[in-house]
Amino acid sequence: MRLMVSPTRTTKTKQLITQILESSHGPISLQELYGYVKISLPQTAYSTVFRTILRLEQDKYIKRVDWRERGSRYEWALRPHHHHIVCQLCGAVVDLNDEILNYDDKKIQAKTGFLTKHHSIELEGICPDCQRIQRGKR
Repeated sequence: MRLMVSPTRTTKTKQLITQILESSHGPISLQELYGYVKISLPQTAYSTVFRTILRLEQDKYIKRVDWRERGSRYEWALRPHHHHIVCQLCGAVVDLNDEILNYDDKKIQAKTGFLTKHHSIELEGICPDCQRIQRGKR
């Protein structure tokens, strides 16, 4: 879904950040995002990217994903609900939906009596590439 007209003007930086986040396959850190923006718009200041991210988050076009020691990352908010599995070694991220996890609100409510309003599941592991590297070191 394309970014709709908001009360603030749409700048080249905002358009580029929107395109990057819409096409990203996982959450992106502010530093990574700034690096991508600098490739196409080298004169862009870090503070401009930061303010743009804050505005897009405030307007609910993106959402922040907070990971303990990895810090905050951002992703396009208009995607279906999903979770992530993160490589502990390289930081690679893969999106997971509730079907893969076999998560079911109705089953949880039946077992616990709780009516789920929100859930967040964070998985960590070692990605296939890092597993291959580790096997090669032995």
